[in-house]
Amino acid sequence: MSTVAPEPDVSVVVIVYNDEERLPTAVGSVLEQTLCNVEVIIADDCSTDGSHEVAQALAAAHPDRVRAIRLPENSGGCGEPRNQGVKVARGRYVMFLDSDDTLERNACRNMVEAGDRTDADLVSALCVRVHTDSRHDKRVQWYPWLYRTTRTLDSVAELPDLFVFDTLSTNKCYRRDFLLDNDLVFPRGIHYEDLLFSAQAYLAARRITLIPNTVYFWNVVQKTTVKSISNRRNEISNFADRVEIHRRIDAILDRQGQDELKLRKDIKFLKHDLVLYLRELPFLDDDYRHRFAELARGYVQDFPEAAYAELDRVHAICAQLLLREDWTDLMPAIDTLLNRNKISAPLTERDGRIYWTDRYLDDADMRSVLDVTTLGYHAKQLNQMYLRNRLTEYTAHGGDVVLAGEVVNPLHTIARDARLTAELEFRARRRSLQTFTFPVPAPRHQG
Repeated sequence: MSTVAPEPDVSVVVIVYNDEERLPTAVGSVLEQTLCNVEVIIADDCSTDGSHEVAQALAAAHPDRVRAIRLPENSGGCGEPRNQGVKVARGRYVMFLDSDDTLERNACRNMVEAGDRTDADLVSALCVRVHTDSRHDKRVQWYPWLYRTTRTLDSVAELPDLFVFDTLSTNKCYRRDFLLDNDLVFPRGIHYEDLLFSAQAYLAARRITLIPNTVYFWNVVQKTTVKSISNRRNEISNFADRVEIHRRIDAILDRQGQDELKLRKDIKFLKHDLVLYLRELPFLDDDYRHRFAELARGYVQDFPEAAYAELDRVHAICAQLLLREDWTDLMPAIDTLLNRNKISAPLTERDGRIYWTDRYLDDADMRSVLDVTTLGYHAKQLNQMYLRNRLTEYTAHGGDVVLAGEVVNPLHTIARDARLTAELEFRARRRSLQTFTFPVPAPRHQG
């Protein structure tokens, strides 16, 4: 007489590609859940190492709880193995886990209880980024203000910040029928698939519950020779994929008349997404910069004025200089964007107002953007100014080192005939180490 295995409460789809060493830890975090009725689907994206063999061994060791599938060819992303995992999942709910991450021990129990109690299609909870190569196992909560209390939404429009900021698919639990009925799948052949999947799920859910529990540990390795897909911002295809995903989300929002969500998303793109790439520009070549500017201009130039109005002064300056491909003025502006107190441009004064640069002042719109009077740079004493400085030359001759550099001189604060004194300080990043100071015998003013 055959017996039918009970339907699992949750199917956790664990995706893996060439990660045989960490896969058992990820799967173990599911098998050790306090909610027992949980199955694991290991979806191998056609690994070339021993990942599939490890997955098969785990399935053999836990035949009632672990199943292993393998894609016939590598998909190049996280989306398709998740899609295939959902196809074979049997649980009432579905969760996603990457092979280099882990679930908190009570994650499945807390998610399922919240879903059953509130009849939600989607339950979302707190993700914690664990910097595994930091000295003290640094941990950073992912947008914690969204998860301070338990709350249930009848529409994501009630909490636009959820839609705009928490675009992860992995700190969430979905009713399997909800995914199937709405044909919710990850896009294929393109990166940033989480953004589109999460947007579609948020918009389709008739009820969303947020709970103040940590459920997911996202392990981050900063010092690595092989960057993750999302961190390869020096590849122009990376930005092209991000823009394309945002265009697809925009089309859905337009069809649904979600104008407020669209505006909030535009603001976030200007303030966050664009800045991720701007910080890399000073280190990339002219060809990349030009292609990046073309892609950015093609997308953000049609944003409503209300989105640009939300930008602070330096941010707006960077956006406008990028659209004009003015690399000379943009690079210092990026320096200030990343170091907000730094004065990185010489500035100029006209009619009692202070401007970032004397270029474009004949353009009334740009004149308004470039006006930095309210930032108060001009009102500071020299010793209060945090000035941009740049090393322009480094040569070593035997035991002698020759350094040359330049420092921004805002509004000609330092006159040409000023008597200059200077000292050179060598300071380690670790504050406990000794600092060395040397006099500079003859500093010169050269414009």
